[in-house]
Amino acid sequence: MSIITKIQVQKLNSERFNIYTDSGNGEEYAFSVDADTLVKFNLKKGLSFEQYEIEEILNADQLRKAYLSSIVYLSRMMRTKKEIEQYLSKQEFLIDTIQTTVIRLEEEGYINEEKYAESYVRTSINTTLKGPTIIKNELLAKGIQHSIIEKSLTMFSNEKQIEHAISLCQKKVSSLSKYSTNQKKAKLEELLRRKGYSSNIIAIAIEETQYESEEDDELEALLIHARKAKKKYEKLSGWEYTQKMKTVLFRKGFPIDLIEKAILILDEDEN
Repeated sequence: MSIITKIQVQKLNSERFNIYTDSGNGEEYAFSVDADTLVKFNLKKGLSFEQYEIEEILNADQLRKAYLSSIVYLSRMMRTKKEIEQYLSKQEFLIDTIQTTVIRLEEEGYINEEKYAESYVRTSINTTLKGPTIIKNELLAKGIQHSIIEKSLTMFSNEKQIEHAISLCQKKVSSLSKYSTNQKKAKLEELLRRKGYSSNIIAIAIEETQYESEEDDELEALLIHARKAKKKYEKLSGWEYTQKMKTVLFRKGFPIDLIEKAILILDEDEN
C-alpha cells in the first residue's frame, strides 16, 4: 500500500501535478497526472491506495493525454482513423489506449471518414488535375474503406474528368514539338495514365487535343532525330546506312515517306 505524501504543480505545465508517495521506504516521486484525473480520483495528501488502483489512475491519465493530444492534432485539419493511430503511436501510447481513444473520437464525431473522403475528393477536383485512380489510391493509403471512396468519387463527373484531362494535354503538348505525331499521342496517353485517368477518358481527351504536327513541323522534328542518327551510322555502307536510319526513325513514330524525305535532305546537305 502507498500513501500520498505530497502533490506538486509541475513548473513547466501548471495543468499537470507530480504525485509523491511513501510505500514504507520514504517519500519518492510516483507519477504525474493532469488536473482532470486529479479531480476524478479525488487525489489528495494522505490518501492510500493499492498498486492496482495506481494502474487504474495511470491508465485514465494516459487516455486523457491521448484524447487531448488527438484533439489538438485534429484542430489543424480533418484526419482519418489511420492517421490518428499513427500519430498516437509515434507518441508511444499503448495500443489499448490508442484504440480506446479512436473509438471515443469516432463516437463524438471528431473522426468521420465519410466526410473526410468527400472533402478530400472535392479539394482534389478543385485544386489539382489528379485523376480518380490517383485520388482513390491516396485515400486507400490513408486507411479509408473502398466503399466510402467509391461513393465519394461519384462527385467527380466524367465531364469534369475530361476537362481536367484536356487541360493536362494542353499543358504538355507544347513541350513535345521535337516528337513525331505518333510519339506525341503516346506520351499524352502515358501522362494521363500516370495521372489516374481511365482509357475512355484518355481517348476522349486525346481526341479533343490539337497535337498533330503540320508536315513542315513534323519534318523539322524528324530532322533533329535524323541528324543524331546520322552521326551514329554514317560510317555504314549506303544500303545498310539507309536501312538503319529508316528503322530507327520509324520506331520513333515518323511515317516512312517523311523519313525518306529527311534522309534525302541530309544527303543534299552533305553534297
